[in-house]
Amino acid sequence: IAKCLAFNTYKPVYVPTEEDNAVKEYIRMRDDAKAAAKRYKQQILSFCVRHGKHYDGKGHWTNKHIAWLSSLDFGNEILQETFQEYLRLLGQTLEALERFEKKINEISNLDRYAENVRKLNCFLGIANVIALAMLAEIGDFSRFSTAGQFASYLGLVPGEHSSGEKHCRCGITKAGNAHIRTLITEAAQCYSRGRT
Repeated sequence: IAKCLAFNTYKPVYVPTEEDNAVKEYIRMRDDAKAAAKRYKQQILSFCVRHGKHYDGKGHWTNKHIAWLSSLDFGNEILQETFQEYLRLLGQTLEALERFEKKINEISNLDRYAENVRKLNCFLGIANVIALAMLAEIGDFSRFSTAGQFASYLGLVPGEHSSGEKHCRCGITKAGNAHIRTLITEAAQCYSRGRT
């Protein structure tokens, strides 16, 4: 211990503040709402398919597709009401998402986070939501000496089942913060599409 202290090989553990924890919970709530919106969209499309309603346009959830959904007549009062409730739930969730993202943008501009959020925004695929989530959940990036350590912390490195001379690599370990791992994976997909 004395040697570690003398050579400064120990690093202090970052303890998240109460504000960090509050921001983390707010962003996780936003992500839950996003997942709920995706689920409602899937349920609406499945409902249409089950009852013989097929959209002939190019893509779903465009203005034309939404107008088509609004014009559907299922010929049954209960079915029609069920469908309208699905649309209402989706609309409420999307409105909530807009509120949440507006609030997240406001939080991103606070003195405590603004500079670091702007630094992370320099990376293609990292918007305010991901940047703020990383800052709130990870805190002090300096505790990771290399990118490999950071990837290992998030469970983004290959697992290994080796014994003796036999080397067996497997998929990523997924040991770590699943929320940040998911967000960074999404950002990486945006990054790869942006380079092509």
